[in-house]
Amino acid sequence: MKRSIIAAALAAFTMSILPAQAGNIVEDWAGVKAPAAPTLKPVTVDAKTTALLVMDLAKQTCNNEKRPRCVASIPEIAKLMGEARAKGVLLISTSVPPVPMTDILPQVAPKPGEPTVVAWVDKFVLGDKPTGLEAMLKEKGIKTSGYNVIVPVDGLSSEDQYFDQATVWLLTKGVGGIGPKVTLATIDKIKF
Repeated sequence: MKRSIIAAALAAFTMSILPAQAGNIVEDWAGVKAPAAPTLKPVTVDAKTTALLVMDLAKQTCNNEKRPRCVASIPEIAKLMGEARAKGVLLISTSVPPVPMTDILPQVAPKPGEPTVVAWVDKFVLGDKPTGLEAMLKEKGIKTSGYNVIVPVDGLSSEDQYFDQATVWLLTKGVGGIGPKVTLATIDKIKF
């Protein structure tokens, strides 16, 4: 009981010395400003210790009705995949359940023998079972923890640009401290 009273008194004191906030998020929503665009950097990666994950480019979602920006990005993604293959980069294609890998757009579909992963957002697990992604990376000699992630932002294309912007912000500023391990680039700034 004493601890509860002390905690309540401490909370009341802390709230009394903090500056008053105007309104709440709903009232202030219209005034929220997007952060400045992030810096995009050129990146040269080591083909021996790099994997290129081509994620979820299926006909069900990457089409002119749902995500026209996705369709527009396919030629550049296909070009990057070709460059990666030519340099021996591990290429892994992904899909989400229940979309079969055969529904991946032909220009960016995996070649025979290339590994694939089917999972929701976290491509390392499906439910409570590993997808095999970590084993694929480890077999290639890629670190099994603390991955450095390069995100070609012009390859992002959800149904809403705000979602893309929020994703980039979360990757660089939030989500469990991954920010320092994320480099933002464009497809044409990635070299092998």
